[in-house]
Amino acid sequence: MHIPTFTFGKLPVQPWEYPSVALFFILAFAIGLHLRRQHRHDPSWRFFIPGLFVKLGGGVFFGLIYTLYYPGGDTTSYFESALAFTNLLFDSPLRFTEALAGGGTLEIKSLFDSSTGSPLGYMFFDPKARTVIKLLIPFVVLGGKSYFLTTMWLSLVTYGGLWRLYRVFVEHFPHLYRYLALGILFMPSVAFWGSGILKDSFTLAATCYFIVGTNNFVKSRGRNLWSIVLMVISGWIVISIKPYILLILLPGTLVWYFYQRIRNIRNAYFRYIMVPFIYAIVLIGSFALLTQLGASLGRFAPNRALETAVIIQNDLKQEYYKGNSFDIGEFDATLNGIASKFFPAVSAGLFRPFIWESKNIVMILSGMENLFILVITLIVVFTLRPKMIRKIVGANPILLYSLLFTVLFAFMIGLTTSNFGALVRFKIPLIPLFMATLMVLYGHVDTERRSRKKFKPQT
Repeated sequence: MHIPTFTFGKLPVQPWEYPSVALFFILAFAIGLHLRRQHRHDPSWRFFIPGLFVKLGGGVFFGLIYTLYYPGGDTTSYFESALAFTNLLFDSPLRFTEALAGGGTLEIKSLFDSSTGSPLGYMFFDPKARTVIKLLIPFVVLGGKSYFLTTMWLSLVTYGGLWRLYRVFVEHFPHLYRYLALGILFMPSVAFWGSGILKDSFTLAATCYFIVGTNNFVKSRGRNLWSIVLMVISGWIVISIKPYILLILLPGTLVWYFYQRIRNIRNAYFRYIMVPFIYAIVLIGSFALLTQLGASLGRFAPNRALETAVIIQNDLKQEYYKGNSFDIGEFDATLNGIASKFFPAVSAGLFRPFIWESKNIVMILSGMENLFILVITLIVVFTLRPKMIRKIVGANPILLYSLLFTVLFAFMIGLTTSNFGALVRFKIPLIPLFMATLMVLYGHVDTERRSRKKFKPQT
């Protein structure tokens, strides 16, 4: 019997779902234990199961908040809409195939009936939301049409992206695996917003996989076909859901690739001459690529990005956000106007909401996390000093890539977002990269402290 999908808000939870969730945790632990035993000689794998449980727990907590505390939201709407597609799959595979391949038209929507339920209109007619709905279908099938089991399957699969990102950083900094685990696997907002049935879970995982593909592409000097496939698939998911993320990923990828090639040039004089030339190519190439993708990027295309930033920022200041907003000040759609808000926007993207700006339980948790990030940042900056930070980052292309992505992404979301509820979701792709960079730098701080303590003269 199908569950109709015409409701909006709290979803019913069947009695069988509770033991199923517990069984899911047990099976996940068993699989994790098996994988850890296979890699027992690698100490970083000891964090696989704790990281997995944090991700699964974040998904369950997210589901509880949005089914018990809040009266539903986008997460329940995505599930209900994907459930209608799933019902159609079992009712009529032919109609399902037509709906899956079709666009957001009334003709396609008419394929659904009272027995399958109908996807919610405001999502079905939005191409980005419709992509999320279609990506959710296999998870709804695996979850037996249960909201919580669907969430857990999504958490489990998307954890792969986060874990692979962690493995990439451990590959570059194996002695810092403990610090990196904290920064990548155990950040609360990433576990919460990146595990539920939302756009953010898909874009976070796709961003992680894109970076993994970039790392393999750079290592192989462009000869690894699998890395290209991984970048194309993850890039397609990103551009189909949140195209502005690709605005940062593509230039960063070019910088990483060419910077690695520059570092391999032995002649210091020739290397010095090549730097401005290569980066000119990066800028021109990035603009050309993004211009070619203009149709997919929509309002975030290079020729419309400045105007979009002003429109979005002004809209998010409106009264219907009920005081859950902040203001970095007025600016106009010019390069000078945008540049004048660089530092306020980056600060907002990295560290807000501050703890005193948090007005509900979700924002309080985010405020506490931001306070932790701010403290670590200040410790690193005041201990290492900018000159040492530049030296460390300059010697490691992956850190340069991460810092470039972090700053530009924080600038973009800080500039175009004035609502804290949106900000805490939008910023999760930058948190693992920013925290990984901070943890590497903090590792140098810790090493210096131990060295001073070891060689401190005895009195």
